[in-house]
Amino acid sequence: MPSRLEPHPDSRPHANSQQALYRAIMKDAASQGRLLIERTIHRAVVDMPALAQQSGDIVERGLLNEAARVLAKHEAQLVEAYPQALLAEFAHAIAGDTRKAGVSFDSLELMGDEQVQESVEMMRAQQAVLRACESELAALNALVSAVQGLGTVQPGLNPLRPESYVRALRQVVQQSPVSASVRRRWTTHLATAMGPELAACYGELSQKLRSQGVVDAGFVAAPTGEPTPVAKAAAEANTSLNVRELRRLLSGDSVPPGSDAASSNFAMTMPAAFETLQEMRELDTVAERLQQRRAAGAAQSPDQALAQEVVALMVENIASDARLLEPVREAVRELEPALKRLAEADPRFFSDKAHPARRLLEEMTQRSLAWTSVDAPGFAAFHEPLRQAVDALAQTRLSAAEPFAFALQTLHEAWGEAEKRERRQREKAVRALMQAEQRNLLAGRIAGELSQRADVAAAPPEIGQFLAGPWSQVIAQARLAPSGEAGDAQAYTELVADLVWSARPDLAGANPARLARLVPPLVERLERGLKSIDYPPADARRFLDVLASLHERALGREPGKLTREALEARLAAHAPADSWLAPLEARESGFMKTHTSLPQPLFEPTQPLAADPPPSADGPELPEVALQPGAWVEIFEGRWVRWQLTWASPHGTLFLFTHPDGRRQSMTRRLVHKLLAAGSLRLVSSQAVVAGALDAVAQAALRNSADL
Repeated sequence: MPSRLEPHPDSRPHANSQQALYRAIMKDAASQGRLLIERTIHRAVVDMPALAQQSGDIVERGLLNEAARVLAKHEAQLVEAYPQALLAEFAHAIAGDTRKAGVSFDSLELMGDEQVQESVEMMRAQQAVLRACESELAALNALVSAVQGLGTVQPGLNPLRPESYVRALRQVVQQSPVSASVRRRWTTHLATAMGPELAACYGELSQKLRSQGVVDAGFVAAPTGEPTPVAKAAAEANTSLNVRELRRLLSGDSVPPGSDAASSNFAMTMPAAFETLQEMRELDTVAERLQQRRAAGAAQSPDQALAQEVVALMVENIASDARLLEPVREAVRELEPALKRLAEADPRFFSDKAHPARRLLEEMTQRSLAWTSVDAPGFAAFHEPLRQAVDALAQTRLSAAEPFAFALQTLHEAWGEAEKRERRQREKAVRALMQAEQRNLLAGRIAGELSQRADVAAAPPEIGQFLAGPWSQVIAQARLAPSGEAGDAQAYTELVADLVWSARPDLAGANPARLARLVPPLVERLERGLKSIDYPPADARRFLDVLASLHERALGREPGKLTREALEARLAAHAPADSWLAPLEARESGFMKTHTSLPQPLFEPTQPLAADPPPSADGPELPEVALQPGAWVEIFEGRWVRWQLTWASPHGTLFLFTHPDGRRQSMTRRLVHKLLAAGSLRLVSSQAVVAGALDAVAQAALRNSADL
């Protein structure tokens, strides 16, 4: 059975036409942002006073009218801020970020009542927007999945899903200098007003895609980043689980037996939404298991029932995560009884990320993301000790953290040899990249200083490229060398004046005797400098050939004719780039200058070292996304291959990715951004599996709170 993330065979991400359509629709959507928020605000400013007139509460009537007046006053600022906030959300979504508008499990304990209320209002807003544009969204999902090269509809991979718009709305509303009361009313009524406007935007985008001949993808696979039906059922099964109860669990506050809260907040009832889904066979086992839990927990205290229910929902969410292989999901399910016993006796399990049981769950799930098949090399060595540890924990009757700590230590020892080998290789690569980044940053400053010199500005373009590129690296390397070699940096800097003079026929031609004396030592110093950074000899020879042709011209001799294309090809290696690595550094870190899934330029870019590529003329560019070490990604290499981001340089210019088999590859920030934008790199996991499962519990509680 093909992977649910496998692209349609006729629509690979490296197909330029598909990439162009995908980027075009993203830019169209971003361009619509300004008009969308303008129409949304106009609709809300009209609707809010009308609703105020219908309110029987005189206080609410006044508050609504005031919120509408303030909204009209702040329209310009909101309209200005929203498109950029929307672009940022699109960028996160394109990268595979599946964040939801709401709260995280771990943040609940620290949130004040006002923040909780704002989150509840935002959840209601998201539901309101989704209800208003559901049919248009379904049509757009099918078309966007098609241009993404997916054989089936996967709504979770559509960057234009309503969550992106709602999160952007929340951001600009929260940044507005107004009272919390006004913000809450804005959130509610702007969301209601946005729904129909977003539906219209979705309709326009769908029409544009169809006019380009795009055919809907098929409805088969479960959406990436979205809960599967099983997980949704598990998350929604307890209608009484709400934010207030979760906060109480995290804070350790208890509910006295027999109190109203104890009797009303834990009525273990099945919601109607869950009952209607029971006709699906895959939900039968979930329903049965949840019913058994309720029967078994009938005699428990409310606190015990709450702890067990949260564990049950967390386990269901992890075990339903399609990123995990079935043996790992099964191991999580088998841990459930031990986790329940622990949670009853030790509520720190929920509030302490460093709790041994949390760490055990985190490591077994995160590590398992390295493999996409149980037959993949290395999975058996990972799974066998895990299997033994889970069996031991399942059999213990201790309701304490110690067995989990011992199991975690045992697993580290079992996985240790592979860990040590990978760590040594990674440390070697990191040292090379650290050295390269330090030199590149200094070379960039040196290139900037050289570009301000009048003699360099008047030099031939090819000499300017060389000075801003490899020669700035030579000077930087010398400056970073031990203090005893500091004289080299000064000598290499002083060489610039002689190099520029010799390369200008108008100057050197006037004094051929000086040129004849200058050339031999000049060439010798150039060769020595380039050798100090391990510069490829073939590239060095190409530059010296170009320099020699300039010297021939200064002496009145006609050098061999070169076409412009041949000259640019010769000078390609000397054009400044955003990062340059010496051959040894590149080998040790697996450095990639470009990627096969991207269109390959004929020549290297020639923009100044610190410059970014200009924005596209046909629409706004998506902002960059900050990838965090530990994240798992997939890179298209003829097929999707999984890598983990294991290191990012201090200044964020270089990234190191590690494959489960120990291979390494590094690339610049610019290349990472290009791959993300082209759809050739995507996040598999921007959030730890366990944290995501607990956040799903918090989202379920938030939805329940929104329904109260």
